[in-house]
Amino acid sequence: MRRLVVVATLLLVASTIVVGGVQQTPDADNTVTRIAVQPDGDAEWTVTVRTRLETEEELRAYEEFQSRFRANTSEYVSPFRTRIEGVVASSATATDREMRARNVTAATDIRQLPRRWGVVTYSFTWTQFAAADRDVLAVGDVFAGGFFIAENDTLVVTTPPEYTLAEVEPTPDSRDGDTVRWRGQRDFSDGRPALRLEPAPAETTTGTADGGGGLPLAALGGLLALVAAALGVYLYRGRDGSTGAEPPGTDRPDAGPGSGPVPNGAETTTAASDPTLTDGERVEQLLADNGGRLKQGDIAEAFEWSASKTSRVVSQLADDGRVEKLRIGRENVVSLSKTE
Repeated sequence: MRRLVVVATLLLVASTIVVGGVQQTPDADNTVTRIAVQPDGDAEWTVTVRTRLETEEELRAYEEFQSRFRANTSEYVSPFRTRIEGVVASSATATDREMRARNVTAATDIRQLPRRWGVVTYSFTWTQFAAADRDVLAVGDVFAGGFFIAENDTLVVTTPPEYTLAEVEPTPDSRDGDTVRWRGQRDFSDGRPALRLEPAPAETTTGTADGGGGLPLAALGGLLALVAAALGVYLYRGRDGSTGAEPPGTDRPDAGPGSGPVPNGAETTTAASDPTLTDGERVEQLLADNGGRLKQGDIAEAFEWSASKTSRVVSQLADDGRVEKLRIGRENVVSLSKTE
């Protein structure tokens, strides 16, 4: 009989690094573990350990920890790597798949928008994490013996773009497209969580060269010409309805993604399109400049992002507690988290 592998303490590994009998990391308030499954069955793991910094004394203490961390990062990475390599090796024995933990890294920073957190992020690649059966990927056999997330912690699993989530057990606490989340405290049973990922359906074409099935090429060409003509009239007339007027914002030399107007009267700022900011920080700045609340679709239009990218960025912010999402009808309303 295969030996059961208990991956029940994985999240605690990152939050309680101990060297020489002394805990090397600050106490964690919560942990977010994100597993991004890849098309080849590998998985990119990111374990984000967050410590709330409510006072100036806590901030100074964390800054001292950061100095020690950055001066000798290997002291913090090595214990984490050792434990993770042990977990992965045990899973390889139980599943009869060759597995490795590669590219183990760690970094720390302080995030101050809108709350102030000390953050340590551990990342690694778990090869052959998912079992592959032809084009189908199955996640769950590495969790023989179960999986545990503590109170206030979150587990997130994302599906690669080429796949769709066909099955998931147990029912997640939330689901955004093919991204699922469970929030702790949660003690999963043997082989859970379990997900079945299938190739996404191929997009159907609208025309064929021989005219058989779908829209004939001649008709398609006529339709495109009609759309082009309508677009030309729109551009000529302008958004304000006056002939020859240009859409608002196009007269600025810096107009571009993130610099144009947002629907419903919301406006971006130069800071929101600052290339030195991360995508998450740009969203936070955009929200701050517009009363702290916007529809998710408005955020996508402001930065000219696809719906899937916007969803990923907003979901990551929500997992980190930096924004809150509220489902109203068929759309999400995103707001900055209130500072406690």
